[in-house]
Amino acid sequence: METKHKNTKRIIVLAGNAMRKSLLVAFLTALMVCGFTLACTTHFCKVQASTSVSGIPKPSVPEFTMKYVDNSYDVPPTYGIDQYTGENVTVKEGYHVDNRMIKFTIKNQPFISYNDTSGNLIALYYNFRFKGHYGYEWSYYPFKPDGQSTIPYGMFTVGLSPKFPASNSDYTVVSINVSILDGLRDVPTGTQAEFQAQALIGHIDYIASGLLAGSYYNFTGERSDWSNTQTITIGESQTPTPSPAATPTPTPNQEPQQTEQTEITTIVGVVIVAVVLGAASGLLIYLIKRK
Repeated sequence: METKHKNTKRIIVLAGNAMRKSLLVAFLTALMVCGFTLACTTHFCKVQASTSVSGIPKPSVPEFTMKYVDNSYDVPPTYGIDQYTGENVTVKEGYHVDNRMIKFTIKNQPFISYNDTSGNLIALYYNFRFKGHYGYEWSYYPFKPDGQSTIPYGMFTVGLSPKFPASNSDYTVVSINVSILDGLRDVPTGTQAEFQAQALIGHIDYIASGLLAGSYYNFTGERSDWSNTQTITIGESQTPTPSPAATPTPTPNQEPQQTEQTEITTIVGVVIVAVVLGAASGLLIYLIKRK
């Protein structure tokens, strides 16, 4: 009888150990489920924050340096001899070539161009805006905020490019002639101008508006926030200074929306994890008390 009692007691102990082990396994499984749920939620949050509804990713704020370079030169007049009088005459007047440039060196961000389902080439481009040091209104080149090119393109703008695509190297070098920057071409030497850069990911299309109205290019896609401001002095050649850390300015109705969506998704993930943990803990306590 005593042996039977000991065997029964041993069976109960073993059953209790098995029960505790099962409870531990169940609790650890619940923890793993919570961790997986939170990881999936975080990943979903990041994807939603970095990809727009159109499927084109929002580019990062570009880092760049800039400098003013003056390669202007004078073409001297051409002289000759009048074949009838023998006197020295000016055959062609001399003139000045304005070749003042703003040179940007931009650090490229990782991106591989591709064609979308409509056949459009989706690529990385750069855009700029500028103003006087004491001004408040920005001028844009080559694209305005609505996507249209800032100047019309046609027979009088042959050779001008309406876009600045990223190069295949680590850096893209963009040189813009001061003479085509409206509002900056006639400023006196010593004037300070401020510039910001913007990255664009999307496609550029030619928009024909008629012979008299001129034709434009239009950008469609996603834009980064504007970079920090850098200042140059017109008329003073200088070496580029390192770009400070970018402090992006949120684009109205765009960045706050993404931030709000990120916060909501994170809250949902935390709530799911809390519910699963609470249910697992309650089940564990219930089974222990029942035992």
